[in-house]
Amino acid sequence: MPKEKSLVKNVMYKSLLSLFNIVVPIIIGSYATKIIGKDGMGEVFYADTIYQYFLIFGAFGIYNYGLREISRIRDNKEKLKQLFSSLFILGVASNIIVLLAYAGFIFFNYKGTSSFSIFAIYLFSIFSNLFYVEWANEALEKYDFITIKTIIVKLIYIVALLTLVKTPEDYLIYAGLISVALFLNNIISFVFIVKDIGFTLKCLTFRRHVKYLIMALIMANGNVLYTQLDKLFLGSNLGKDTVAFYTTPQNVVYMINAFIMSVVYVTIPRLSNILAANDEKAYLKLLNKVAKSLSLFLFPAAMGLTVLAREIILLYAKPEFLPAVPVLQIFTIYMITLAFESILSNQVMYVKKREKVLICFIICCGLFNLIAKIGLTKAGLLTPVTAVMTTVMANIILISLEFFYSTRVLKVDIPIFKLDKFKYLFISLLFIPITYGVKMIFASTVMITLVTMILCGSVYFGILLVTKDEVVIAILNKFLKRA
Repeated sequence: MPKEKSLVKNVMYKSLLSLFNIVVPIIIGSYATKIIGKDGMGEVFYADTIYQYFLIFGAFGIYNYGLREISRIRDNKEKLKQLFSSLFILGVASNIIVLLAYAGFIFFNYKGTSSFSIFAIYLFSIFSNLFYVEWANEALEKYDFITIKTIIVKLIYIVALLTLVKTPEDYLIYAGLISVALFLNNIISFVFIVKDIGFTLKCLTFRRHVKYLIMALIMANGNVLYTQLDKLFLGSNLGKDTVAFYTTPQNVVYMINAFIMSVVYVTIPRLSNILAANDEKAYLKLLNKVAKSLSLFLFPAAMGLTVLAREIILLYAKPEFLPAVPVLQIFTIYMITLAFESILSNQVMYVKKREKVLICFIICCGLFNLIAKIGLTKAGLLTPVTAVMTTVMANIILISLEFFYSTRVLKVDIPIFKLDKFKYLFISLLFIPITYGVKMIFASTVMITLVTMILCGSVYFGILLVTKDEVVIAILNKFLKRA
């Protein structure tokens, strides 16, 4: 059963999946961005922003709640089957309601416009989410299946994209392929998990889950008042091309962030299971290990994105996307705050069932962000750069509130702001003079990127090896043992 599964193996599978999810979007996302251009991508990104608002209610917080609750009772097969069946049926009901609401929304607001077709494509995406059960696979730590399945689906998507998307007018085909890939990914997972867990209509419970699902819904979708809000304001006030300038660097950062955050998300089921057994000592030990492993990769990745922002945008998109360079640099700060906030919210407050307090914090900081956006708009200062800057400020306030509550009220010895974590940031600062030197020697965007990455990576890990960093040594020992 999942208890005996190797956490290192889970992290490796999750990291492999995240790495694949970085490489594919970088190659394919770059291809699509260059072929379709800022206008077509702006249409896709704006439609996706509206779709995401509806998806929030369709998802109904089941991912976070299901991940935590199934992790707690995963060794009891009968309870597991009943809980899975109850949550799945609730998910089907919420998605059907949202599907009807979305259909009505686009019919009354976009019928007869040029945007109607792309909004209609997202109807199929909402339908696909009826079968979304990845929360169950992750709670049972089936990362090997998730990884292999996702890679196969993505490869099919890549072949279809390269074959069918050839001109800027093919942005509808691009959006359609995304929806089809989502459906394949979800339906395969659904068939697999039903075969593994089973499905029942006996002894189902709904009412007792709803309250917690609503709290999980608000907690998990705080981005409505953060980055989603940014895109809505930009698209409504400045035009859809500004959404492209915002979303392109956001996608780059989120791709890298997904790989780095693998170590956090993989440990949530294990932490929930440990707390269910009332083992506080093991919980704190694992929490500290997660924080240190996260810091090892987070700070150099953020610094690397900052110093190579211009080159990344040119490689990923086209010169017309250069206004996105400063947005990407600010987004790297947001990436750091996201990582710390994720540990505090997911691995401390949520696994300790402090959803109500967490929701209050998220809403308060989200409202601060909303007020800041309104202020920027009225003052004529709203741009993709200022939009993400105020979102970073809101996230820093959120982190401060969560940290204070976790340390003072929950009495948890949070390890994320200690010196042994920030040494990785100090070493990463060496990337600035290294990159400056490389740019003085080379003019080619590709050469600057490759040489900088090689030199910075060598210096960073070289220093950690010389100083015998315990995380790096532990990782090397694991690989040497396998070899």
